[in-house]
Amino acid sequence: MEWSKLPATRMVCPTCQRKFLLDETKTPPFCSERCQMIDLGRWLKEENGLPFEGDPGDTPVEYRE
Repeated sequence: MEWSKLPATRMVCPTCQRKFLLDETKTPPFCSERCQMIDLGRWLKEENGLPFEGDPGDTPVEYRE
């Protein structure tokens, strides 16, 4: 099967929520380089992060503000 004959994949940009076709962008899963850079900035400022619950048997961590 040729790639050009596959149905277009619809996506939603995680930054701006714009709907777009996957083959319309060079920066998936983002709709544009601008949205990709916004997301990177959020990671670098630690506004985004991955959840971590610790290893089994660890005592819970208390967060300080």
